[in-house]
Amino acid sequence: MIDVRVQQIRYESDNIVSIQLYPIHSKLLPSFNSGAHIDVHLPNGKVRQYSLISPLQDRRYYEIGVLNDPKSKGGSRYIHQMLKVGDQLTISEPRNLFELDDTDQKVLLFAGGIGITPILSMWSSLAIDQRKCELHYCTRQMTVPFLDRIDTFKIMNSDSQYMTYIGNKDSNGFNIVEILHHSAINTHIYVCGSLGFIQYIEDTALAMHWHKHFIHKECFKNSETILELDSTEEHFLEIVSTGHKIPLQQTDNIAEVLNEAGYTVPMSCEQGICGTCTLHYIEGELYHQDMILNEQEHMTLFTPCCSKIKSKKIVIDL
Repeated sequence: MIDVRVQQIRYESDNIVSIQLYPIHSKLLPSFNSGAHIDVHLPNGKVRQYSLISPLQDRRYYEIGVLNDPKSKGGSRYIHQMLKVGDQLTISEPRNLFELDDTDQKVLLFAGGIGITPILSMWSSLAIDQRKCELHYCTRQMTVPFLDRIDTFKIMNSDSQYMTYIGNKDSNGFNIVEILHHSAINTHIYVCGSLGFIQYIEDTALAMHWHKHFIHKECFKNSETILELDSTEEHFLEIVSTGHKIPLQQTDNIAEVLNEAGYTVPMSCEQGICGTCTLHYIEGELYHQDMILNEQEHMTLFTPCCSKIKSKKIVIDL
């Protein structure tokens, strides 16, 4: 863990701030690659993940961008309402689940709303590498966040171009079919935004014969499926190492049940998009609602923060 101090808070738009974090006990921070994020431990006990938008080559500080989410559970709301310059925070070292490929081929970048943050670091990295790329940025805000930085890196990279689409999907002029039509099939696509935005681009690319291998995505918010669950029938968790059986109902949060029973399950995003709480199970069925595990991984892994029990019991290797 790394102790940092808030050095600067800057409004990038009406509801997005950028925050510079400087190390307290060292001069330089660990290096990172574009698309990386850090865990930010807030004074109110919440832990949230934010993509790094600071220059890759400048290790004196980290910078993050934070949207003031009206449905905040205490993360972004705290940052916008309570965080001040001079405050001290604890952060993790950078992690990356959304990394650029290392070829020299053209890249297509798609950002929806606050999804611009990991895409922005990719845009800057591609400028440094002088690699051909296109950025398509959809936002509902008339004052486009981070536009000054996008312009700066556009000037650096003569092989890049970008388009901004302002407004809702019915009026902003964003046409994914036309964009993909002008690119070679299986050009690497990187997309970040809401689940609906990501699915729209992915479904269109697949229909136009893109292979899944070339579609890279990161979702900032998980829209959980509404499940018809039984709140009266008793199910139970069984811990394989001890044989301990823990009763629960389908509507219960499995991570919270385990923590209350004395088993430490670290949680961060609380919606199945970071992987912090991932556990291994060896028997039973679950309703998987995460955004990070694939079908093969779901056969042995699950995220207890958002998954729900389906079978009578789940045997957990804990």
